[in-house]
Amino acid sequence: MADNPYYRKHLQDTLGQCPLLAAQWVDETMATLRSSSPELTLATDRNLLFQVQETLLTQRRKLEDRLVFHIQAEVESSQASTPSPTRIDQIRLDQLTLVDESEAEREIEISRTVQLIDLEAEWELREMQAYAATLQGETRLRADANVFRPAVFAKALSLATSDIDLAPGARNLLLRIGGRVFASLLKAFYAETCARLKSQGLAPLAYQAVTQPKPPRVSDVNVTQPGALQSLLNRIPARQLMDQVMPASMVSATLDHAMHNLQQQRMPTQPAVDVQALALLSRLFEQMSKDQAVQPDVKRVIDRLQPSVLKVAMKDPRILRSHQHPAWRLINEVASHANGYAADEQQVSLSAFMRFLEPLVRQLVEHPKPQAAQFEDALQKVQTYIEQQSQQELQPTRQAVAELEMADQRHALRPILKQQIAHQLAATKVSERVKDFLGGAWVDVLAHTMATQGEDSPEAQDMLSTVDDLLLSLQRPESQADRDTLRKLLPSLIERLQRGMALINLPQGQRDAILDELMIIHSRYLRSTGRVRPEPTPEELVRQMQEEMEPDDEPFEYALRRQVLDTNVGSLPTVPLSFGDDAQNQQTADTAAAEWIDSLQKGSWCKLLLQGKWTSAHLLWFSANRQFFMFSSDHAGRMHSLTHRALERLRSEGLATSLEERNVMQRAVDSLLQDLDTQAGD
Repeated sequence: MADNPYYRKHLQDTLGQCPLLAAQWVDETMATLRSSSPELTLATDRNLLFQVQETLLTQRRKLEDRLVFHIQAEVESSQASTPSPTRIDQIRLDQLTLVDESEAEREIEISRTVQLIDLEAEWELREMQAYAATLQGETRLRADANVFRPAVFAKALSLATSDIDLAPGARNLLLRIGGRVFASLLKAFYAETCARLKSQGLAPLAYQAVTQPKPPRVSDVNVTQPGALQSLLNRIPARQLMDQVMPASMVSATLDHAMHNLQQQRMPTQPAVDVQALALLSRLFEQMSKDQAVQPDVKRVIDRLQPSVLKVAMKDPRILRSHQHPAWRLINEVASHANGYAADEQQVSLSAFMRFLEPLVRQLVEHPKPQAAQFEDALQKVQTYIEQQSQQELQPTRQAVAELEMADQRHALRPILKQQIAHQLAATKVSERVKDFLGGAWVDVLAHTMATQGEDSPEAQDMLSTVDDLLLSLQRPESQADRDTLRKLLPSLIERLQRGMALINLPQGQRDAILDELMIIHSRYLRSTGRVRPEPTPEELVRQMQEEMEPDDEPFEYALRRQVLDTNVGSLPTVPLSFGDDAQNQQTADTAAAEWIDSLQKGSWCKLLLQGKWTSAHLLWFSANRQFFMFSSDHAGRMHSLTHRALERLRSEGLATSLEERNVMQRAVDSLLQDLDTQAGD
């Protein structure tokens, strides 16, 4: 039990050491930065080094205080009881964890620090976990029992460095160097804490080695390729298959009967598969039964389905030609979905799934002549069940999902609208503030209006016409009639601008800045007197004719070139650009990440690193353009929404993966070949 005097004293004593730990971290980090380490000489911008040193000197006290504060906050959060699943019917988007690219980058930096600590303090950390288990009266080791685990310190370091005034590039350098320093200090910190607990007469929980079976190595047979199973018959000797087949198998009677019929076959036409093929299928089922990644309840289902699959195979050659055969798809779907309910707290959900599955399996087992159609029907029912379960989980967040759908539409509309406005701005002379406003905030206004009310709605047309009217109002009037037209236009124009800025909740400071500038320009235009334009000179006439003959897209291209040239260098990331092999490797990683995201379907189970912890997450929903994804985590019914870019970054860094990178069928093939290779070697 965690709430006891010994445990409370442990928390107080350990937290009391954190101020000293923070001071040591600042000292050691400054010493490392001052050293002539070869790693630091490779810094792309030496100014970053000086920025970090100056920040540590001038903001040392603040950094130490924030680091201690966040460590204490993370420890308290780790002790908090797990929140119960939400039952609210209306959950807004801002009440969910929306992981965008910036949050993904934070997860990446936290994971790197955690890895450094795990590698540096492996033995000390394990002993600390053993003492934590003793203090809490537990009988088995759990990483979560230690509230002073690496993720707590890594998250605290990330948050503390965000609280001080430091440019992104300099902060990245501080985290890179400071992470290694923290790992070294925590090694001693854990050792001293364990020594203190030992001096108090406590004994760590005995460490018990847990043997985890190694997954079979990946073979060169890809079951997704046509005829992959058929190719195994050509590479595995028949005797090697037949000698190992069936006496101990659960379906020996079925296969023996099938073999007998085939051997006695006198008909001129041959059956769909021969004895060797049936032996191969039987061996694959044996491998599935030994697969440690498959839930025990699912293993029993697979064993029960084996005779039916063999009966189908005797008349259906597709079962050896394609992994898309309904029998294989059903087995893969059931095993994959059930595997997501591996956590103890999810056994209720697993039991419900198995109860639903029981009548479907019984129908297939009892059918005298099962065919692919029966397996296809069962598969459709399983997929419908999974979809319905996902919809039920989404019900409490339906308002948030609706907001994400609109955000997805805005994301798709924004680049189109931005290009259209850039084309208009290229042909008009206006101030930089107006350009930034139209190309930024007003693009958001247009995207929001079109996403919520439709592209052809009166409000969307009003917001679109505002762009033309605003640009027209910023052209100096040439006559009294032009000034009168401008005077009549302004009230409606300003009203539409204010309405649009309110739609996107534009900060008041930005609203005032653009409106004040427009007021100054419009006031000057309304007070000015018309000027008589002199007759153009021959040279001006020739230049005007040349400009009119230029292609329409030239101004837009020119505007794009200007946009690139006008980019503020200070706003660029300090991370150096990739060249050569590095650039190619990064491009390959990004492409692979995008392909993985595109392969995800509703109901998929993934492993995500969120808030410094690996989480089994169930994909419930994604938007039409796949820019937003909604996951349900494997604990406490928590919901996580991620942007496409955030998920892509996590995948590229190895922090997002499928719960099963290889389905049960592929693993069976891999393990079969591995076993046969071992037998051949013996």
